Amino acid sequence: MSEIEKILEELKFEVGMTEPLKNSSEKIVLGTGNIEAPILFIGDDFELYLDENYKVSIGSSGEFLMRLCDVTGISPQSYYITTLTKSQKYYRELEERDKTTLKDCLMTQISLINPKIIVALGSDVAELLEEREIKFLEERGKVKNWKGGIKLIITFDVNFAKKSRDAGGKKSKTAVDFWTDLKLIKSLIDGEIRE
Repeated sequence: MSEIEKILEELKFEVGMTEPLKNSSEKIVLGTGNIEAPILFIGDDFELYLDENYKVSIGSSGEFLMRLCDVTGISPQSYYITTLTKSQKYYRELEERDKTTLKDCLMTQISLINPKIIVALGSDVAELLEEREIKFLEERGKVKNWKGGIKLIITFDVNFAKKSRDAGGKKSKTAVDFWTDLKLIKSLIDGEIRE
């Protein structure tokens, strides 16, 4: 077992010791995808993945995100997807003590993955990473310099973008903006944009 694998096992243990999970039989999944990928998607949506190997439910937000990445030309090897709670809980519903533990686990996970770009899927994730209130409509789709030379892009929660597309079709403003943000991420990875 490599050093990174050991640390990841420790992170699973830490997440499992949070109050809502310690007496639960729920499986803890740290994320899915390539652990060495340049893009790290972070959401607060347990439908983003089912296991470590890109498995998603049919019709889920995870399937929607992966399909859009495929269409945009962002290959599965280029990204890793994680959530704030690594479980079927929502971060905003947890006690402060558990939020602190999960934030520490996320920061450790980020340092292990060491992505070039973090994509904050929704304002809850963005506010946790930026440690301040986010003006979502102003800050969405902008390339920011985050810690350690990592770029940060704030975009919509995937489930919100999916529901907007389902309700309004391909021309829904939210769906178009989400698509535009993914194209921006692809351009950054390809080196077409220098920030």
